[in-house]
Order: sequence, then C-alpha cells, then structure tokens
Amino acid sequence: MNCLKNVLQFFLFWLHLSHGAVVDSALTKKGRYPSPRIVILGATGAGKSSLANVLLGRDKNYDGQEFRNGCFRVSSGLDSITKKTCADQGYWLGNTSQRVTVIDTPGFGDKLVEEERTIENLVTTLRDEIKYVHVFVITFKQGDNRMTNSLRSMISLFEKMFGTRFWDNAILEATHWNHGEDAQRIRMESHPALTQKFWADEFNRILKREYQLSKDLPSFFIDTFYHDESFHEIEVFNNNSRLLMEYALTREAFECKDIEIALTEIRELQNTIDNLVEDEQEKEEMIQGLIEQRNQLEKTLSQYSPTPEEQQQRDPTLCSRNKCYTPTEFALFGVGAIVMGIMLGVLVISWLSHQDSNTNHSDCSHKPLTEHTDEEDLKPKSRPPSLSEQVRTSF
Repeated sequence: MNCLKNVLQFFLFWLHLSHGAVVDSALTKKGRYPSPRIVILGATGAGKSSLANVLLGRDKNYDGQEFRNGCFRVSSGLDSITKKTCADQGYWLGNTSQRVTVIDTPGFGDKLVEEERTIENLVTTLRDEIKYVHVFVITFKQGDNRMTNSLRSMISLFEKMFGTRFWDNAILEATHWNHGEDAQRIRMESHPALTQKFWADEFNRILKREYQLSKDLPSFFIDTFYHDESFHEIEVFNNNSRLLMEYALTREAFECKDIEIALTEIRELQNTIDNLVEDEQEKEEMIQGLIEQRNQLEKTLSQYSPTPEEQQQRDPTLCSRNKCYTPTEFALFGVGAIVMGIMLGVLVISWLSHQDSNTNHSDCSHKPLTEHTDEEDLKPKSRPPSLSEQVRTSF
C-alpha cells in the first residue's frame, strides 16, 4: 500500500512539473513573439524586407547585421537576399505603445516546386516557432497589375501550404506605390488610369476567378520609401499603417499546426514527376532494345536465307508446285500473244467487210431497172477480195 502511494505521489509531482514546463514554454513563446504576428510573403524583389524593417521601426535600408541568412537585409540586386524565414519582434513603427512580431520570408521565383528547402524552412518556422499568425501580407509591386505565371504559381503555392482558410487572414500590399504628385500624375495618365481602386479591383477579380474567393481581400498601399519631408506622403503612410494594425488586431489567429500537409502534397507532386520521368526513360530504353533486336534478326535472316536459284536447286519440285517460269518462256508467251492478237484482228476486219458487202448487194437488188449507157455496160465489174487475198495483203 505504501509503495502504491509513493508511486501515485511521484506521478502527481511529475504531472505538475510537466504542466508547469508547458505553461512556462507557452509564456516564453508568447513573450518572445508578441501579438499580432504578421507574415510578409511575396516574390523576389517585391520589397518584403524593406516593409518588415519599417513596420518594426527600423530604417528601410537596414543591412540586417544582427541576423544570419540575409534576414531583414535590404539589397538593390535582383537575387533574393533573404535565404531563410526569420521572425523578429519590436515596436510598431517604433512606437512603444504597441509590440508586434514580423516574419520575413525568402522570395519565390518561377521554379517553386524545386525550392523545397525554402518551403520546408518556412513551414517548420511557422509551425514549430510562430504557432499562429494574424495577417498574411502578400506583397506585389505597383507594376504587377497583371497575374503573371510566376505570381500565379506563387499564390497557388501559398494556398497549398496553408489551405483555403489562409485567405481569411490574407491582405494585398502594393509596394513601391509612390504617393508623390508626379507619380500620381503619371499613374493617372495611363490608360486606364492606375488608381488604387483599379489596382485592388483588378487583383481581386483575378483571385475570385482563379481561386474561388467569396469576398475581396483588403488592399494597402504602404510606401516604405516615402519622402520624409512631404507632409502628404507621411500622412498617407501613417494612415495605411494604422489600418493594417487595426486589421491585424481584429483578426482571429490562424493556427499553423496543419501546414505540413501542404508540404507533403508538394513532395508527392515532385515524386510523381520523377516517377513519370523514370517511366519515360524505361520505355525509351525498351523501345530502343526492341529496335536493335529486330535489326539483328533481319541481318541474320539476310545472311542465311537462300536465293530463288538456290531454293530451286535444293527442291526440284518447287517449280512444279509453284509454276515457275524462265525469262525465255515469258518472252515466247508474249510473242504468241501478239500473233494471236493480229490474227483475231484480221478475222474481225474480214467479217465486218463481208457484212458490208452483203448489205450493199441487198440494196442493189431492190433498185428499179434503169437505162444504162454503153460505157457503163462496158466497164468491168469489181468483186470483193477473197479471204486468202485479205490475209496476204495483211502480211
């Protein structure tokens, strides 16, 4: 009984410690990554890192020296600088009244399926460290007012990774949207005019058509490179930033525990592609092998197959069974056919001539007797040639 009591006390003590450790871990995570938690997604060169730095109150051209793998580092090059998914916490726009967590992600290019390491790092970071997200900011450049294949593939990847519920926490952000007077004039002179409403409506129309969204996504136009001496540009920047924070605070958190399924689908897709490529190679090799076997068999048959003369020598009864003829016999058959044709032609001509003479004689016998001159009586009467004469004439 005492032994059982000791075991029960030890179990309760262990359970208490475990529960305390879980609570402490959750509190530590919450303190390390304060809410709201904002993930910035987009293609390479869209300006994700600049936006992340500005939202955390840092300079837009922050060099990211405190982070590894290029996180939060801004560069003017075309290649992606951020190599891994990184999270950082700070004060919203540098204002100490509101803490926030911003997650910077690598840019995605055209070959999305091949970027498995980048995808895997993004998934593990969100699932194992961040745990939940309030806003997914999908960044596009101002000039990206059309859905290219690269953008379409990127958005499809996000939906596969996070599921359709991810759209409930997603917004659109137009980066490099200059709010100065000259930039505004240039946008208005384009056809059609590139207004904020046109840009947002165009993207939402495409998203509804291709991803069956039931409602428009909110659109923001935060210009991280605003002119700090322009009152108008500062006011627009502050208004858009305030609207983004208000949206983040009102959203129900998106849990990241199930996003591993999307990664499995991507791997299965890649495995399917690899299997199809292997099957194609095996079929090509099989076809090539069959062609080589056929050529070898034809070569062997041509070497060992006897000629017609050899077949006749080996089997004397072959021609008697198959009616073989020599070239001389074929020539004689031809000459005989020609002679027979000539003779038949002569006979037909003779028969036709005889028929004509009979017809003429019959016509003369029915004519009335008339007077003839002496000269007509003295003319010798012609007679039709005989058959023998016709034959001699023909030859």
